[in-house]
Amino acid sequence: MKKEDVKLQNKSLSPKEKARIKVFLLGDPVINVKEGVIKADENGTASHNAKEWARNHAQEIIRQDIGKIIFNARGVQNSISHKYGQKKLDAIQAIPKVIKTGKVVSISDDLDGKPIKNVILAAPIQIGSNGNSFLCIRLVKNIGDDNRLHVHEVFEMDDLKNTAIPFQSPGTDLTARPQRGIAIYINLLRNILNVK
Repeated sequence: MKKEDVKLQNKSLSPKEKARIKVFLLGDPVINVKEGVIKADENGTASHNAKEWARNHAQEIIRQDIGKIIFNARGVQNSISHKYGQKKLDAIQAIPKVIKTGKVVSISDDLDGKPIKNVILAAPIQIGSNGNSFLCIRLVKNIGDDNRLHVHEVFEMDDLKNTAIPFQSPGTDLTARPQRGIAIYINLLRNILNVK
């Protein structure tokens, strides 16, 4: 498959798609990653070690529905520049698997009208012996280019119930202001999982 074969169209989920993705998200994790693999140590800062992990695991992934996705240190650097804690560092190990097996939950135009598409994937993961979490990955596709990692966020069910982040309906449109930052992903998951 050539990357040019895939033309991304805006997508929001139908009720039937939401139901299928809900079963997927509440099912078995697609991957279980170890805690504390990526952290600050004698080799460097947490940020440095995250980029180094990505360099050692860089890859191009082809999906029939969205085309070629590039996973590399540059994408991880961009993602962790949006704030991070240990849970987000741990989840970096799951990104390639979630890119391969995650479900597309949204495709939208750029918020500021740039000629790019935002693709959001979601999948259940497990970090260490903790319960399941949900990993959301936002890919950015410059028109005519490959998809690249832009940001990843990891949430637990309690995060979705946190009323400090206002509930928005439908929560699936990245072009809807003022829904920015993690509220985008939380409201997408709330909408799919019917969290109240």
